[in-house]
Amino acid sequence: MDQGLKTTIKVKSKLGYRSLIDITSLVDMTFLLVAFFMVTSSFGSLSSITVHLPKAVQSGQMQHAAMVISINEKNEVFVNDVKYAPGDLLQEFRKRKELVKDKMVIIRGDRDANYETIITVMDLLNQAGIPRFTLATVKPK
Repeated sequence: MDQGLKTTIKVKSKLGYRSLIDITSLVDMTFLLVAFFMVTSSFGSLSSITVHLPKAVQSGQMQHAAMVISINEKNEVFVNDVKYAPGDLLQEFRKRKELVKDKMVIIRGDRDANYETIITVMDLLNQAGIPRFTLATVKPK
């Protein structure tokens, strides 16, 4: 029995050493960036109605609002970008009262709008039982 005749042949492949790219950290960073931009970005514009807001030095940060009321230079009133006749506003505010609850209502009055129209909207909000609202302004540059 020839035990000394056993030979083994080692074959080396050209593809024996492959470099591996670990993409785990790349996927982690991608999810982190997506989460960051979701948290810090605005979920759409405040309103699509063009309103030239008045300037005020003491303007605060924009807040998320349950309802946005826009009054343009023609004294047309829009609730969440839908135009309403002045006679229909009180009924519409009463419908939306439950949706608003303790959330903020933002009134975006154009600087050329009639002051009486803005006061009328504020009065109708109070009559509908929505006492929390704020007037939107911009800081001067």
